[in-house]
Amino acid sequence: MVFTGFFDTLMVGKVGTEELAAAGISNSIFFFVAIFPMGVTMAFATIVGTLQGKNKTKSYHLLARDAFIITLALAAFAMVSLWLFTDTFALFKQTDEVAALAIPYLRLLMWSIAPMLIFFFAKNICDGFSYTISGMVITITALALNILLNWVFIFGHWGSEAYGLNGAGYATIISRMYLALGMLFFMFKSSKVDIHISDFIRSFIRMKRIYFYNKIFTIGFPTGLQYFFEIAAFAAAAVMAGWWGAKELAAHNLAITLASLTYMFASGIAAGSSICVAKAYGNKNAENVRLYGINGHKIGITIMLLFAIIFWLFDVELASMFSKDKDVIKMGAHLLFLAAIFQLGDGIQAVSVGLLRGITDVNIPSFIVFVCYWVVAMPAGYFLSKYTAEGHSMHGVNGIWIGLSIGLTLSAIALSLRFYALLRKS
Repeated sequence: MVFTGFFDTLMVGKVGTEELAAAGISNSIFFFVAIFPMGVTMAFATIVGTLQGKNKTKSYHLLARDAFIITLALAAFAMVSLWLFTDTFALFKQTDEVAALAIPYLRLLMWSIAPMLIFFFAKNICDGFSYTISGMVITITALALNILLNWVFIFGHWGSEAYGLNGAGYATIISRMYLALGMLFFMFKSSKVDIHISDFIRSFIRMKRIYFYNKIFTIGFPTGLQYFFEIAAFAAAAVMAGWWGAKELAAHNLAITLASLTYMFASGIAAGSSICVAKAYGNKNAENVRLYGINGHKIGITIMLLFAIIFWLFDVELASMFSKDKDVIKMGAHLLFLAAIFQLGDGIQAVSVGLLRGITDVNIPSFIVFVCYWVVAMPAGYFLSKYTAEGHSMHGVNGIWIGLSIGLTLSAIALSLRFYALLRKS
């Protein structure tokens, strides 16, 4: 999924610096809105795992029914929110050139949010049954489709008009519709997922007294807030980067695209660890919960250390992939060096959030994430960017990223300590 944004950014960057900047601010706003619904859907996998651990197999289709209704409601809310943001885009104080490109592109992205959330609904249900290969297959093929459509619509091939940045929007809509339909097909057709389409449809006609709305929101609402607080901080960082100019925003966009890509590997480990922990927790097997936690952290740390080394060694080469502008490349390389520093903290906090979600501990972690990002990281980033001497290593966009690094590190430490503290009490 994040590779889709990676190639969108990579290909749009060939069109121009303003287009690259507009893509960055638009995607930041999009995920600012989308991340809370996405976080809520992650509760579906945890609940499936818990039901498996308790052997409550007859409730699967009822969970799917309630989860689908909640997903559609969240999609409608998200679409309205994105439309309001396009109408009030002036509040973000971006340059006129960037705003003129970003608004129509963001309106196109708005139409992709419903199929994207339906994909996450089906994917997280499948993940709960440990049927993760389907999500991998459908996302890889969707990625290939998106790259092809980008090539057609952005640059104007096969008789299509060259739509530039908006071409990436058209490609995103089509590829996310493919994601939704493909993932629903896998969910209903696989023998590994104990939810049949006939039972799913009947559950809407014969509404039983068993509902999962409360369970979904008990786990999903705080989970959504955790991701919202984090992604909102990065969205705010993009807005602040845009205050410095289009080149600064373009550099921020290329760096955050790469950092988001590596984060998803840690997020995948977190999702797997969460499902395993949920099953062990449902079985009341505290030893397995501990072992899954330790090994989840080991894998996450190893992977993120590898990415940190890559960012450190190839900062200029990676930045050069996205732009030909020397200033953008130079600034982007500096930000990638900072990204290398916070890779470890990023990975640890991602895995820790997943582990805590697996044992249904979501309220306190939400508060921890809020404090680390919004009480510490954002004020620190703003202060360092604004109130350090021009030319200083902490000035401008660099200061924003140093603030984010501080927040990520504190979040990683606090969330890890909470997980192992809870295990000692159990």
